[in-house]
Amino acid sequence: MSNSFIHSIPASKLASLSIGLALACAALCAFLISSNVNQILMLAIHSSPILPPSLWALINLGGDAWVVLLTLLIIERRPGEITSWVLKTWLMGAVLSQFIKHLYPLPRPASVLGIDSLSLIDHPPLHSGSMPSGHALAAISCALIASVLLRSRGVQFVYLTLIAILASLVAWARVAVGAHWPSDVIAGAGLAFGVVVTAHVWERHHSWNEWLSQPQGHSFLIVLHTLIAFHLTVTQSEFAVVQFVQFNLACLSLLKAFLLFKENFWKSHC
Repeated sequence: MSNSFIHSIPASKLASLSIGLALACAALCAFLISSNVNQILMLAIHSSPILPPSLWALINLGGDAWVVLLTLLIIERRPGEITSWVLKTWLMGAVLSQFIKHLYPLPRPASVLGIDSLSLIDHPPLHSGSMPSGHALAAISCALIASVLLRSRGVQFVYLTLIAILASLVAWARVAVGAHWPSDVIAGAGLAFGVVVTAHVWERHHSWNEWLSQPQGHSFLIVLHTLIAFHLTVTQSEFAVVQFVQFNLACLSLLKAFLLFKENFWKSHC
């Protein structure tokens, strides 16, 4: 399958912008960690929440890596339009975030400030490595790839700005629910810029789209959508609205798997 869309993206422009933003995030993250601003911001945010817990929990769901993967796979018009780029970004982000968490195990906010000092939502992790925020990494990566794709379709800049704002809100939700420090979210965003541009360079030189366009690739995508659906059936929140959205996303992923099966296998046997 043609990889013309990936090659149509100006690599130097994307790289320079992403590297600049990643360096800015790294500098801001270092400042927050080296000062007490991290703790001041965390306490201030939790002393005066601006949104109800159920809404923060719903926004937080948008940063789930599997939800992000489902979102990007659905907005492409055909399997292979951005599939390979998305999968590479998803895999690289998952590996790098876990590597950094183990390399630099920054304690979680609740283990430093105390559970009573924070308004925790949906039982966030308390003891595992805190930096970077995987949700922030996933949300910002999703926004970057989606913006590039939608811009190529002629979507107006104002809508891309709304995507950026929504992704930022999803990333910040990790602070609001008490799972991460502000520096963790900034680090996750910076890592997203680096991962997306690195995956794009990889994609320009070696794409998986040709394999994904073959029967084996279609089978892989069907299995992937089924796994996403199973993941989303596991309750992640105590709020009914989040559980309802999870259920509908799981059904959507199963529907996508069924449509792929019907289009690529069912017709060939009828």
